Amino acid sequence: MSETPITDPTPVSPWAVPEPQPEPAPPDAKTSPLAEFFWGGVSTLILAAWIAWQIGWLGAVAAVLGVFVHEFGHVLVINAAGCGPSRIRIIPFFGGAATMARPPDTELKGVVIALAGPVFGLAAALPFFGLAAWTGQRGWDVGALVVAGFNLLNLAPAPPLDGSKALGPVLARIHPQLERLALVVVGGLAVLWTLSRGSLIAPVFIGLSVLGSLRMGQLRPTARPLSWGEWALGLALYVLALGLCAAALALAAADLRVDTHFLSFGSFGVGR
Repeated sequence: MSETPITDPTPVSPWAVPEPQPEPAPPDAKTSPLAEFFWGGVSTLILAAWIAWQIGWLGAVAAVLGVFVHEFGHVLVINAAGCGPSRIRIIPFFGGAATMARPPDTELKGVVIALAGPVFGLAAALPFFGLAAWTGQRGWDVGALVVAGFNLLNLAPAPPLDGSKALGPVLARIHPQLERLALVVVGGLAVLWTLSRGSLIAPVFIGLSVLGSLRMGQLRPTARPLSWGEWALGLALYVLALGLCAAALALAAADLRVDTHFLSFGSFGVGR
């Protein structure tokens, strides 16, 4: 059925002042690929320089490589899950992020997307393990230690880390408030630990993220909740990812003969 256009029957006076018509909105300006590449390169250099100042050039190379491989793992699964196209963005001083065109339609997809980064990111530790074995110089294991530690930290269930997106739906399936309780407890411990290790930026970033999440009506976009079978699968995948990252960290620490006390709380500046 065709539609008849509706017209105004009131005659228009030739002396009438026409009402101003709203101007059409300009088309959204898109950043050129060259500009995106340039600013991505600048962000990467800033991130690398900051990390090198903190832990040295080898740690900076490992961290930047680890961030790219970690985020590429997210990108692969985001696109496979129908939530793309996805791209990697480098955030100076904090790391990277994989963009998502649309949220996952099931919580299980969200869990797998979140875990893809830490698990796939461990591949960045392999070159450093290989160089240490080939040259016999255990100093290369510092790179593996940085990569493994970065991915293990990301599994903590506190926003904006991947663990909050992976373990959050599993906890919420038991009771919605259990997820928020874990968020507060783990977020608080993360703030205290980073403060005790002498960091000032990280605790502020984590604290603001936790407070921002608590103020939200819901912690994640609406999606089909986990069934109990998917709940068991999601929990098993999270434990597996946690075990792989912890094993890689322990292997690198053992090769370097590093005491794992560096994972404990520091002295908050007392006695330094």
